[in-house]
Amino acid sequence: MKRQFPFNHVVLEDREEVWIKGGYPSCLAVPRLMERFYPEYKAMLGSNDFIEELKKDPSARGRLDA
Repeated sequence: MKRQFPFNHVVLEDREEVWIKGGYPSCLAVPRLMERFYPEYKAMLGSNDFIEELKKDPSARGRLDA
């Protein structure tokens, strides 16, 4: 049986980012989970609202670029 990533998340393939709903203490598990599920991607933490927004419209990520 294959396990799935245990947190609410969205993968942005074009940016090689995984946005994860996280906060303390669950964020402590993120580095290990990333090694297992998305080894080539960068982990990004965000609020649940932002994760849901990214699922609907991945271009919302662009608002964070300086």
